[in-house]
Amino acid sequence: MTSIEEAMEVTVRPRTRRLVRQAVVSCAALALLAGCGDGSADEAGPLSARQAAAVLPDAKAAPGWEVAVEPVAYPQSKARELGVARCYEGPAECSKPRVTGVSAMAGGRDKAQLDFVLMAYEDAKAAQASYEPVWKAWGGRSVEPRELDLGTIGDESDAVAGVSTSLRAGAKAVLVQVRVGSVIMVTMGEAGSGVELPNTVEQFATVFAERAGQAQEGKAPSATLNDVA
Repeated sequence: MTSIEEAMEVTVRPRTRRLVRQAVVSCAALALLAGCGDGSADEAGPLSARQAAAVLPDAKAAPGWEVAVEPVAYPQSKARELGVARCYEGPAECSKPRVTGVSAMAGGRDKAQLDFVLMAYEDAKAAQASYEPVWKAWGGRSVEPRELDLGTIGDESDAVAGVSTSLRAGAKAVLVQVRVGSVIMVTMGEAGSGVELPNTVEQFATVFAERAGQAQEGKAPSATLNDVA
């Protein structure tokens, strides 16, 4: 699979932002992460590296899939040092996340390959302010992008489909970015011709978002593909 770093940069079509009702969580749950506010998910503070790693899709989250890269997450300075933080949006914007993590899956019935990136911010306000520049940077690396409507995922979401930069004949790629509270997540999938890739990536992005919401509510992430199939 061609890595996300090798994707070519092109102009992104106008983006569509979808806002949905914020999940309500208890003051007690928020106290585990960021103290109490008005009881909304947007009050959740930054995830720790350990919490971020637990959010990333793994073998338990994706039954029948093979783990290509085990979930890992680090504080931003360490993530940049190790090359985990992919700073397409530029040095200033890249320094804003508190934690960055990655994982990857392969296989499944669709024989697709998927990469996951999680960026955890100080709070929901910081993540919301970073959403558009991050999408411009990541979405702008899609080749021949075509905007997709995958419905409402998380608090904000965008998606494009395009041509894969790999040498696989007829291979396609789909990129989805989602924000849930203080977390921005990128899901990128690649598969050969004849595969319903958008549906596969949508399911993974949905599970990814649900796991981020659970973590920000002070719960252990437990959502799996079986919950959204």
